[in-house]
Amino acid sequence: MSALVAHCTADAAGTVTFELAGAAEASGAELVLRRRGATPADEVRLPLTGPRAVLDRATPLAEGRWDILLVVEGSKGQGDGDGQPVRPGTRDVRALVDRIPGAGPVTVRVPYPTADGRLALRCWVRAPHAEAGAIQLADGAMTVRGVLYGADAGDGASVEARRNPSEGAAAPRTHRVPLTGGADGAFSFTLPYAELAEPAMTARRLWDLWLLPAPGADPVRLSRILDDVWDRRSIHVYPAYRADGWLAAPCYSGDNNLHVRLDPRT
Repeated sequence: MSALVAHCTADAAGTVTFELAGAAEASGAELVLRRRGATPADEVRLPLTGPRAVLDRATPLAEGRWDILLVVEGSKGQGDGDGQPVRPGTRDVRALVDRIPGAGPVTVRVPYPTADGRLALRCWVRAPHAEAGAIQLADGAMTVRGVLYGADAGDGASVEARRNPSEGAAAPRTHRVPLTGGADGAFSFTLPYAELAEPAMTARRLWDLWLLPAPGADPVRLSRILDDVWDRRSIHVYPAYRADGWLAAPCYSGDNNLHVRLDPRT
């Protein structure tokens, strides 16, 4: 079967429209979205009307990465389970840039090309959500400005840095700094790197950043998702602060969560 190409358009509300090129019309054809790594399998089926399939903003999708396949009823040997992978064509995602979410959970859906040339969809669902914005670096610290959606920062609001649990630390380490709130959910905080450093560092240390709107409130992960970038690791790269024995810099994960990275200085 020849390679299928899908052109897609995403709007700010969460609707994504797919236009298939190179697909013969067939009854019972559907685009199937399957969430990667989900157990049991999690999938959403979109019927094709001619060459078009529409993922409506009202259709719920769990947070994660979704593979996109074409499934034709009664067809065998389609190459990937019971579906044929779809390759990316043009992706019109301009409406996602600098968007301001409305009421309710912050939902973001970004179509993107995978490393092996397939079309996939990255979805975030956050309620509440702390959107990281500009980051200023000076005097061995990082100052972050952003906007909090779905919650209000009250007295005693703070940001907590937590040693990433994947590093297998013997005991969890945390460090808090105060949060300054502003109008319309705007916030800022300054985090000195020295508070996160360890004497005689020999390996990388990664710190996760969480916003606490009030003492005892549920923490909100700091991330940057309100645009068309599905993976910031190589997009937002910040210069490292050089101290005696270590280097420190903000960085983003493949899921666009904000971290602080500390490396031993050799």
